[in-house]
Amino acid sequence: MENLVVLDCEVYPNYTLFAFKNIDNQNILTVEIKGSDSSLDDESYRKLNTIMKKRTTFGFNSRNYDIPVILFALKRKTAKEIHKLSNYIIENNSPGWMTLQKFDLVWSPFEIKHFDVQEPSPGVRVSLKLYGARLNSHRLQDLPIEPGMTLNEVDMENVKLYCLNDLNTTIDLFNHIKDRMQLRFDMSKQYTQDLLSKSDAQIAEAVIKSELNKKFPGRRLYAPKIPDSATFKYLAPNFIKFETPQLKEILRSINETTFQLDAKGSIKLPADLKKAKIKLGKSIYQLGIGGIHSTEKKQCVIPNKDQILADKDVASYYPSIILNLELYPKHLGTSFLDIYRNIVEQRLKAKKEGNKVVNESLKIVINGSFGKLGSKYSALYSPDLMIAVTLTGQLALLMLIEKLELNEISVISSNTDGFVSLMHKDQYQTYDDICFGWELNTGFDLEETRYKALYSRDVNNYLAVTEKGAKGKGIFTIDSIGKNPQAPICINSVIDLFTKNIPIEKTIRECKDLTQFLTVRSVTGGAVFRNEYLGRVVRWIYSTNGEAIKYKKNGNKVAKSDGARPIMTLDNFPTDIDYARYINEAMDILDDLGFTDL
Repeated sequence: MENLVVLDCEVYPNYTLFAFKNIDNQNILTVEIKGSDSSLDDESYRKLNTIMKKRTTFGFNSRNYDIPVILFALKRKTAKEIHKLSNYIIENNSPGWMTLQKFDLVWSPFEIKHFDVQEPSPGVRVSLKLYGARLNSHRLQDLPIEPGMTLNEVDMENVKLYCLNDLNTTIDLFNHIKDRMQLRFDMSKQYTQDLLSKSDAQIAEAVIKSELNKKFPGRRLYAPKIPDSATFKYLAPNFIKFETPQLKEILRSINETTFQLDAKGSIKLPADLKKAKIKLGKSIYQLGIGGIHSTEKKQCVIPNKDQILADKDVASYYPSIILNLELYPKHLGTSFLDIYRNIVEQRLKAKKEGNKVVNESLKIVINGSFGKLGSKYSALYSPDLMIAVTLTGQLALLMLIEKLELNEISVISSNTDGFVSLMHKDQYQTYDDICFGWELNTGFDLEETRYKALYSRDVNNYLAVTEKGAKGKGIFTIDSIGKNPQAPICINSVIDLFTKNIPIEKTIRECKDLTQFLTVRSVTGGAVFRNEYLGRVVRWIYSTNGEAIKYKKNGNKVAKSDGARPIMTLDNFPTDIDYARYINEAMDILDDLGFTDL
């Protein structure tokens, strides 16, 4: 991945800007069209055409927007005409292929090597500005001039500075997902197709379709047309057996239920099953299309010297269910199962041999393909297979949890593919025997991790302390661009308390990393602070001289922004941090965990 160039375009009725930056040497090139009736002059055409054909470029949402704009400009269209194309793309939310088709534009990947980092990045419908905020990019900036305005020379310079800042943010995002992109480069070579701009699930579909096409040359694979009125039945596999009356009744109810599709083509879980509260031991469980989960809140579990706190996860749970039960989309036939099994076996072989590239590549295919089973736009779409996998996974786990509880081994938490148990050391052999018997009965494999402590706000937000450190989920997931930062120092101070016994106040007051104190939020319509417009993504610290940030459109307060001071550009460490506010926030987190041992 050498000599890559990031690109971005800005389009106005009388101004078109194409900006490029080499991520290795930081060289910048800009190509401009000034004047509504002007088009690319010969020199500008040469520069734009050369960089697109001689370099590998990338952008953010660029396959849908920037590439069509560039190809249109290369047809010597005027700034006014380019602006009309831009409006069409934005107003119709037009995918790139549709825009190319409508405006008779040709993009050959052999001539123009380009990829888009939007789909490979974690998160759904996340804007570049929000990624920048989550990545602690140096500057957050909204478009300085409203779209559709006619620009003067000063405006054009301001738009150029804004565009160059977007290039830097896109580079920040690329650097964060560089490993994911390298994997896509490797997989593109391995499967001789362009996978660079695809999400994990899209890669999975492309690879499986490619393998099916090898078996059936010339066969075109489409999403099956399943009517919205279609219904489905589920029949539990023979190894699913329960001992308690409530679970026998749940199993009977599930086997007799007729499942329907929602408006998006996904299976709906009937209200009676969704609301069912399954009590086993001291825990209550709920079913869901996504998986089973327990319902604990404010739970702190620290084993004493005579106890064991153990987590058991089912290895590759959903792929194992598909293979063990020989499940496959009916419209694809058993060929799907042959290909899927071969991929899983190749991955296990690569993992054993230490072949990281193949291992990680096939992991993407295996995990990503499952999500496509529920997408009505996918060639892998199979609602009956989706429900067979998820319900079997839930019932099998419930069967194991029931057995443990009947043997007085407490299960304190469970979610989708695993569970956590607290037991006396004398009970461990019984626990291990029950788990081993379940593995033999079901064909699934369990992997165990010992915990020193488990702190749960709820099943989706917890911190588990192990011998090697801590792992978190939800609010305890640190440095993830999948969610907005909410003063990470507060979470980190709690983690330091639990893992290193460092007092909350000490961690907070001694930290000199500004990014640890930032809170980020998207603001519909944009935010203002003391009459200054900030933008649609805002980040702030809590300050001893702060006040609420407001919505531009109605003056309402942005949630949790009392006492805020915006930090749109990262600079020197501030002197006005309201340490007491952060300490109180951290103490609230402890309260949410039910932790009182201070």
